[in-house]
Amino acid sequence: MGGFFFWLLVVVCVIALVVLFFPLRFRVDFDANERGGRAEFFFLRKRLWSGEKKRKHKDSEETSDDDASDDSDAAVPEYVETAPVPVVEKKPAPVESKPAEEKTPGPEPSEAKPLKIEPAEPAVPGPVEAEPKQQTEEKIKANPAEPEARESGKPDEEPAAEKEEKRKLTDKEFWTILLTPDLDGRAFRYLKNIIAESLRLLDIKFVDCYVEGIRGDYTSMGYGAAANAVAKGFPYLEAWDFRMDWERNRELRAAGKICASTNFCRIFFWLFLVAVYGGILFVSFWRRRARVLKTGELPELGYIRNKIVAFMVED
Repeated sequence: MGGFFFWLLVVVCVIALVVLFFPLRFRVDFDANERGGRAEFFFLRKRLWSGEKKRKHKDSEETSDDDASDDSDAAVPEYVETAPVPVVEKKPAPVESKPAEEKTPGPEPSEAKPLKIEPAEPAVPGPVEAEPKQQTEEKIKANPAEPEARESGKPDEEPAAEKEEKRKLTDKEFWTILLTPDLDGRAFRYLKNIIAESLRLLDIKFVDCYVEGIRGDYTSMGYGAAANAVAKGFPYLEAWDFRMDWERNRELRAAGKICASTNFCRIFFWLFLVAVYGGILFVSFWRRRARVLKTGELPELGYIRNKIVAFMVED
């Protein structure tokens, strides 16, 4: 029985590793020129989306407007004379007179009799139970502050609405804490690491990307060709080719493929990294906030940071 559970655990671990490190591949194919563009999105060699957009030229729009005006002129019918239609006068219909309704004699109103209002008997107050003197003395001994509270008219406990609210940070205090050199320096360092991990997360690659039909004078085109050769030594630009139109017989066009791949292990690590960095920054900001609310002392900033704080407070 123990061997069965051992092999079951091994199988579950293998499946979990396969799922965590299974490559998720994405690809975008694009092609654009002066007449429009087209793009397709693939996931694991399956096309999920495709779109195409064409650009209208002014010449075609002008011709279409001329054709529309010709068609509208042709659609207007010619004037044809027709005989006038005779007008027929309508006579009002005779109104039938109805005989006046005879009034039927109704019952004569009876004389109103005066109502007698009998005076209400005064209510006899019932016996009021007086509180024994002994009970009152025991209550006073049990709670001696009660009669003082009744005499002064103040309740024992203040309502929650009358309690003092905690002071909040002003705009100047908030931006001063946020622009403290060590805090925002740490924030920029964390942001740089997150961007670097994002690039590793997707593992973006450009495949067979080129831009052709680039025109200009021969000197500018020569500089462009030299810059293209230098750009081949940089990442993400080594797969790009900028082709000069020396013969001036090609239209401006850009085409290529953008490939990206990731897996669940990288995604979980990226989310964990973002959560850790965000938690550290939040705790640091919260401690500085508590210190400012307690002491009222703000950290010292430089000239440029003070200008930024003043600008943000004015807005």
